[in-house]
Amino acid sequence: MNFDRLHNKAESGSGFFGDKSCTRIFISAFGDNPTLRDISNAFSARTEKNGIRAEIIIAGPSGYYDLEPIVAVDKPDQPTVLFRNVTAEIVRNIVEEFIANDRPVGDITLGSIGDERIDGIADINELPLFSLQNRMALRNCGRIDPGKIDHYILVGKGFSGLAKVLDMSQTEVISELRKSGLRGKGGSDYNTADKWQTCNDAPGDEKYVVCNAVDDDSYSQTARLLLESDPYSVLEGMLIAAYTVGASQCYVCFNSRNPGTPKRVAKALEQMTEYGLIGGNILDSGFSCTINIHEEVDSLVSGEETALIRSIEGKQPMPYLKTVDPAVSGIDGKPTLVNNLETLACVSAIFQNSAEWYAGTGMERSPGTKIITISGDAAHKYTVEVPFGTTLDSVVNDIGGGTSSGKAVKAVRFGGPTGRFFDVDSLDTCIDFKSIKEAGAILGSGVVKVYDDSICAVETLRDLVDYLHDQSCGKCVFCREGSLQISEILKDISENNSRPGDLDLVTELCEAMKEGSICGLGMNIPNPVLSSINLFSSDYDTHIHGKKCPAGQPK
Repeated sequence: MNFDRLHNKAESGSGFFGDKSCTRIFISAFGDNPTLRDISNAFSARTEKNGIRAEIIIAGPSGYYDLEPIVAVDKPDQPTVLFRNVTAEIVRNIVEEFIANDRPVGDITLGSIGDERIDGIADINELPLFSLQNRMALRNCGRIDPGKIDHYILVGKGFSGLAKVLDMSQTEVISELRKSGLRGKGGSDYNTADKWQTCNDAPGDEKYVVCNAVDDDSYSQTARLLLESDPYSVLEGMLIAAYTVGASQCYVCFNSRNPGTPKRVAKALEQMTEYGLIGGNILDSGFSCTINIHEEVDSLVSGEETALIRSIEGKQPMPYLKTVDPAVSGIDGKPTLVNNLETLACVSAIFQNSAEWYAGTGMERSPGTKIITISGDAAHKYTVEVPFGTTLDSVVNDIGGGTSSGKAVKAVRFGGPTGRFFDVDSLDTCIDFKSIKEAGAILGSGVVKVYDDSICAVETLRDLVDYLHDQSCGKCVFCREGSLQISEILKDISENNSRPGDLDLVTELCEAMKEGSICGLGMNIPNPVLSSINLFSSDYDTHIHGKKCPAGQPK
């Protein structure tokens, strides 16, 4: 089946996308939301009663969790209008006021998307939540039914990128990818084209592509959001990578924390097989490839590249010292390309659009975007996608709304559990590879955790290091023993039992862990430790001088 036939098949199954007389209603939330079916049934009944021709689509989540369920209404020849916190009881007002009569529906109307305006309804771009984003990887989230491949093909230009690539040589694909400036979104800052070139050049007839979709940070929602709202964008990116490096087998790896993810990915693969996008002679190109599901244990090291490879081989997922790049020798000694799922979702977007389209967003050294999950004491816990160059302050205050308590922000930890702390005076730091590295931080999971001023920095760090020590695989002495010693010192300080030179000893341990640890966990544990001590010295001084910190308990 070539691409034209693929597209025609999708149109025969979901022709309403091209029907200008049909109103489309998208209901967006995670699939385990118990109200979705009631809302869908209410729309069906109410539109039928009012004689309105409509298609109701249960879409995946958008990432705006305290606004969901979100309903997007596409009326013929009108801008899309979004409604928040929709319930079955509100559906009547949406149908009879807005859909039937073009009238706003009170406070639940978020705004409109499009060049035209509707009287009484604000432009969605007036809201920082939307104006500060540029959704490339998350482009289809909340706008397609993730269980229907037709929607991805018709709405999201689905598999047009793959079709384009299959008419190019591997050298041409890598060249185009290089023009985009795409770098690894897992925080490695490694040029994606260089990584693909290394695997392409590696000798061997058997090669692998691994999609790292492990949300090893418990606060991260990136993998869950992408795989449960738009799995096809990631899977298309995998196929493009496999063709380019000469692989015929792929693995998409995720942890089993979220029960809806395996079902969603399995359904997507089933439909791709039915459409001839997995298996032999994909899109009549002669290219053949299979994609396998690999569920990973839920731990902080399970997403580390070498641990992931060991797990696929059937071994315990423990990191090992890389003497050879996995792109040259990975699974069973065969060349193995490992890419983060956010990177692969951007790959499909780049080839559906263009390298110039992607490179036109962000900064010269850091083109494109980064998916961010806002957590902790933030007023709004969203998963968003912002252009590189956006400041932490914009994410925390403009998008996240400051703190839920209304208290001042005391600290922000960026990059996950091993990310660096920032105080309010350093929130003007830009989110891009260079600025974050210069600040002594990592992009990591992209999680921004907000702390209000009720927390004690000492107790907060103590609990964090306890967690990091528990997550150590134990193989590496520097990580295992270093994190234990730091944890015990922080416990003594928090209980006002510190000894002279304790903080100097913590600093020495951190330097040793940076130099001697095998994997990123041990190397990066010093990030939160040293930044907390440097930024919040008054909290440490209070405990060291035998007083209880006036701040509240850690969060």
